[in-house]
Amino acid sequence: MSIILLIIALIFFFICSVIPFNKYHGIIAFFFLVIATLSGVSIVANDTYHYGMKVKTTTTRYQLVSASDKMNVLLYQPLGNGSEKVYLYKTSSKQKIKPMKTKDSSAKYVITSDKPNVTITEKRYVYKDGVSKFFFGILHNNNELKHRYYTFNINRDWNVLTAKQAKELDKLVKKNQAALKSQVKTEVKAKVAAAMQANPQMSAEQQKELIQQAQNEATQAAMQKLIQSVKEK
Repeated sequence: MSIILLIIALIFFFICSVIPFNKYHGIIAFFFLVIATLSGVSIVANDTYHYGMKVKTTTTRYQLVSASDKMNVLLYQPLGNGSEKVYLYKTSSKQKIKPMKTKDSSAKYVITSDKPNVTITEKRYVYKDGVSKFFFGILHNNNELKHRYYTFNINRDWNVLTAKQAKELDKLVKKNQAALKSQVKTEVKAKVAAAMQANPQMSAEQQKELIQQAQNEATQAAMQKLIQSVKEK
Protein backbone atom coordinates (compact mmCIF):
# COMPACT_ATOMS: atom_id res chain seq x y z
CA MET A 1 0.00 0.00 0.00
CA SER A 2 2.85 2.38 0.77
CA ILE A 3 4.24 2.29 -2.77
CA ILE A 4 0.76 2.57 -4.31
CA LEU A 5 -0.02 5.56 -2.10
CA LEU A 6 3.30 7.15 -3.06
CA ILE A 7 2.60 6.72 -6.78
CA ILE A 8 -0.97 8.04 -6.50
CA ALA A 9 0.15 11.06 -4.47
CA LEU A 10 2.88 11.91 -7.00
CA ILE A 11 0.45 11.62 -9.89
CA PHE A 12 -2.09 13.95 -8.27
CA PHE A 13 0.70 16.32 -7.22
CA PHE A 14 1.83 16.54 -10.84
CA ILE A 15 -1.72 17.05 -12.11
CA CYS A 16 -2.53 19.72 -9.56
CA SER A 17 0.78 21.50 -10.22
CA VAL A 18 0.39 21.56 -14.00
CA ILE A 19 -3.37 22.00 -14.44
CA PRO A 20 -4.88 25.02 -12.64
CA PHE A 21 -8.40 23.54 -12.41
CA ASN A 22 -9.37 25.89 -9.55
CA LYS A 23 -7.87 28.60 -7.36
CA TYR A 24 -6.91 26.05 -4.68
CA HIS A 25 -4.90 23.80 -6.97
CA GLY A 26 -1.63 24.95 -5.35
CA ILE A 27 -2.84 24.00 -1.86
CA ILE A 28 -4.11 20.64 -3.11
CA ALA A 29 -0.80 20.02 -4.89
CA PHE A 30 1.07 20.78 -1.65
CA PHE A 31 -1.24 18.36 0.21
CA PHE A 32 -0.39 15.53 -2.18
CA LEU A 33 3.31 16.45 -1.98
CA VAL A 34 3.15 16.03 1.80
CA ILE A 35 1.46 12.62 1.40
CA ALA A 36 4.09 11.55 -1.15
CA THR A 37 6.89 12.72 1.13
CA LEU A 38 5.48 10.94 4.18
CA SER A 39 4.97 7.76 2.15
CA GLY A 40 8.53 7.89 0.82
CA VAL A 41 9.98 8.56 4.27
CA SER A 42 7.99 5.69 5.81
CA ILE A 43 9.18 3.31 3.08
CA VAL A 44 12.81 4.26 3.72
CA ALA A 45 12.29 4.03 7.51
CA ASN A 46 10.75 0.57 7.14
CA ASP A 47 13.48 -0.67 4.82
CA THR A 48 16.40 0.83 6.75
CA TYR A 49 15.24 1.02 10.37
CA HIS A 50 12.41 -1.56 10.29
CA TYR A 51 9.76 0.99 11.20
CA GLY A 52 6.42 -0.69 11.90
CA MET A 53 8.06 -4.00 12.76
CA LYS A 54 9.07 -5.92 15.87
CA VAL A 55 11.61 -8.65 16.56
CA LYS A 56 10.33 -12.21 16.94
CA THR A 57 12.63 -14.80 18.53
CA THR A 58 12.40 -18.55 17.91
CA THR A 59 14.65 -21.24 19.36
CA THR A 60 15.02 -24.81 18.14
CA ARG A 61 17.21 -27.56 19.55
CA TYR A 62 18.56 -30.60 17.75
CA GLN A 63 20.56 -33.62 18.79
CA LEU A 64 24.25 -33.23 17.96
CA VAL A 65 26.09 -36.23 16.51
CA SER A 66 29.85 -36.48 16.17
CA ALA A 67 31.24 -35.74 12.72
CA SER A 68 33.51 -38.79 13.12
CA ASP A 69 32.64 -42.41 13.90
CA LYS A 70 36.02 -42.88 15.64
CA MET A 71 35.65 -40.21 18.33
CA ASN A 72 33.47 -37.37 19.51
CA VAL A 73 34.41 -34.32 17.47
CA LEU A 74 32.95 -31.00 16.37
CA LEU A 75 34.50 -29.70 13.15
CA TYR A 76 34.91 -26.15 11.94
CA GLN A 77 36.42 -24.30 9.00
CA PRO A 78 38.34 -21.12 9.88
CA LEU A 79 37.73 -18.05 7.73
CA GLY A 80 40.10 -15.18 7.04
CA ASN A 81 42.54 -14.79 9.92
CA GLY A 82 40.85 -17.61 11.82
CA SER A 83 38.75 -15.43 14.12
CA GLU A 84 35.60 -16.47 12.25
CA LYS A 85 34.60 -20.12 12.22
CA VAL A 86 32.08 -22.03 10.14
CA TYR A 87 31.07 -25.10 12.16
CA LEU A 88 30.31 -28.37 10.39
CA TYR A 89 27.90 -30.66 12.16
CA LYS A 90 25.38 -33.52 12.04
CA THR A 91 22.08 -33.92 13.85
CA SER A 92 21.67 -37.57 12.87
CA SER A 93 24.04 -40.49 12.29
CA LYS A 94 22.46 -40.98 8.85
CA GLN A 95 22.89 -37.33 7.92
CA LYS A 96 25.83 -35.94 5.97
CA ILE A 97 27.98 -33.27 7.60
CA LYS A 98 26.58 -29.83 6.83
CA PRO A 99 27.93 -26.32 7.44
CA MET A 100 26.09 -23.76 9.52
CA LYS A 101 24.46 -20.92 7.62
CA THR A 102 26.80 -17.95 7.52
CA LYS A 103 24.59 -15.00 6.48
CA ASP A 104 23.84 -12.81 9.53
CA SER A 105 24.93 -15.69 11.76
CA SER A 106 27.34 -16.30 14.62
CA ALA A 107 28.29 -19.42 16.55
CA LYS A 108 30.04 -20.68 19.66
CA TYR A 109 30.45 -23.91 21.57
CA VAL A 110 30.02 -24.50 25.29
CA ILE A 111 30.71 -27.46 27.56
CA THR A 112 27.64 -29.12 29.04
CA SER A 113 26.86 -32.16 31.15
CA ASP A 114 23.66 -32.79 29.17
CA LYS A 115 23.45 -34.74 25.94
CA PRO A 116 25.27 -32.98 23.07
CA ASN A 117 22.95 -30.72 21.11
CA VAL A 118 22.89 -27.65 18.90
CA THR A 119 20.58 -24.77 19.76
CA ILE A 120 19.64 -22.40 16.93
CA THR A 121 18.09 -19.08 17.91
CA GLU A 122 16.69 -16.83 15.20
CA LYS A 123 15.63 -13.21 15.55
CA ARG A 124 13.39 -12.02 12.71
CA TYR A 125 11.57 -8.81 11.86
CA VAL A 126 7.80 -9.22 11.60
CA TYR A 127 4.98 -6.66 11.22
CA LYS A 128 3.94 -5.47 14.66
CA ASP A 129 0.23 -5.16 13.77
CA GLY A 130 -2.31 -5.38 10.99
CA VAL A 131 -1.91 -1.71 10.03
CA SER A 132 1.82 -2.15 9.45
CA LYS A 133 1.19 -5.30 7.44
CA PHE A 134 -1.41 -3.51 5.30
CA PHE A 135 0.83 -0.49 4.69
CA PHE A 136 4.21 -2.25 4.18
CA GLY A 137 3.12 -5.71 3.05
CA ILE A 138 3.81 -4.84 -0.56
CA LEU A 139 7.53 -4.58 0.29
CA HIS A 140 7.63 -8.32 1.10
CA ASN A 141 10.01 -7.91 4.04
CA ASN A 142 8.01 -9.75 6.68
CA ASN A 143 10.00 -12.42 8.57
CA GLU A 144 13.32 -10.92 7.48
CA LEU A 145 16.27 -12.39 9.38
CA LYS A 146 17.98 -10.07 11.86
CA HIS A 147 20.47 -12.58 13.25
CA ARG A 148 20.92 -16.31 13.75
CA TYR A 149 22.81 -17.73 16.74
CA TYR A 150 24.26 -21.26 16.88
CA THR A 151 25.24 -22.73 20.24
CA PHE A 152 26.94 -26.13 20.10
CA ASN A 153 26.61 -27.82 23.50
CA ILE A 154 29.24 -30.55 23.76
CA ASN A 155 30.62 -32.76 26.53
CA ARG A 156 34.14 -32.65 27.94
CA ASP A 157 35.17 -35.75 26.00
CA TRP A 158 34.51 -33.98 22.69
CA ASN A 159 37.26 -32.41 20.60
CA VAL A 160 36.94 -29.28 18.47
CA LEU A 161 39.08 -29.55 15.33
CA THR A 162 39.37 -27.97 11.93
CA ALA A 163 38.41 -30.13 8.96
CA LYS A 164 42.10 -30.22 7.98
CA GLN A 165 43.18 -31.36 11.45
CA ALA A 166 40.55 -34.10 11.40
CA LYS A 167 41.94 -35.45 8.12
CA GLU A 168 45.49 -35.37 9.48
CA LEU A 169 44.35 -37.13 12.65
CA ASP A 170 42.65 -39.86 10.63
CA LYS A 171 45.89 -40.45 8.72
CA LEU A 172 47.87 -40.62 11.98
CA VAL A 173 45.46 -43.14 13.49
CA LYS A 174 45.68 -45.39 10.46
CA LYS A 175 49.47 -45.06 10.35
CA ASN A 176 49.91 -45.85 14.05
CA GLN A 177 47.03 -48.30 14.44
CA ALA A 178 49.20 -51.27 15.41
CA ALA A 179 51.27 -49.22 17.86
CA LEU A 180 48.13 -47.75 19.43
CA LYS A 181 46.60 -51.18 19.96
CA SER A 182 49.80 -52.44 21.54
CA GLN A 183 50.05 -49.39 23.80
CA VAL A 184 46.42 -49.66 24.91
CA LYS A 185 46.81 -53.40 25.56
CA THR A 186 49.91 -52.83 27.70
CA GLU A 187 48.29 -50.07 29.75
CA VAL A 188 45.09 -52.07 30.28
CA LYS A 189 47.07 -55.11 31.40
CA ALA A 190 49.03 -53.00 33.91
CA LYS A 191 45.92 -51.31 35.33
CA VAL A 192 44.03 -54.57 35.67
CA ALA A 193 47.00 -56.27 37.36
CA ALA A 194 47.32 -53.40 39.84
CA ALA A 195 43.59 -53.44 40.58
CA MET A 196 43.56 -57.24 41.02
CA GLN A 197 46.50 -57.03 43.40
CA ALA A 198 44.68 -54.40 45.46
CA ASN A 199 41.45 -56.42 45.43
CA PRO A 200 42.04 -60.16 44.79
CA GLN A 201 38.40 -60.95 45.61
CA MET A 202 37.11 -59.01 42.59
CA SER A 203 34.19 -60.75 40.89
CA ALA A 204 34.09 -61.66 37.20
CA GLU A 205 31.57 -58.87 36.57
CA GLN A 206 33.80 -56.33 38.33
CA GLN A 207 36.79 -57.52 36.32
CA LYS A 208 34.82 -57.09 33.10
CA GLU A 209 33.83 -53.52 34.06
CA LEU A 210 37.42 -52.78 35.08
CA ILE A 211 38.80 -53.97 31.75
CA GLN A 212 36.24 -51.94 29.80
CA GLN A 213 36.97 -48.81 31.80
CA ALA A 214 40.73 -49.29 31.45
CA GLN A 215 40.38 -49.75 27.68
CA ASN A 216 38.30 -46.58 27.35
CA GLU A 217 40.72 -44.52 29.42
CA ALA A 218 43.80 -45.84 27.63
CA THR A 219 42.24 -45.32 24.19
CA GLN A 220 41.14 -41.80 25.12
CA ALA A 221 44.61 -40.93 26.44
CA ALA A 222 46.30 -42.25 23.29
CA MET A 223 43.92 -40.31 21.06
CA GLN A 224 44.46 -37.11 23.03
CA LYS A 225 48.20 -37.37 22.43
CA LEU A 226 47.63 -37.68 18.69
CA ILE A 227 45.12 -34.81 18.74
CA GLN A 228 47.58 -32.61 20.61
CA SER A 229 50.30 -33.37 18.08
CA VAL A 230 47.97 -32.43 15.23
CA LYS A 231 46.95 -29.16 16.93
CA GLU A 232 50.59 -28.19 17.48
CA LYS A 233 51.45 -28.42 13.79
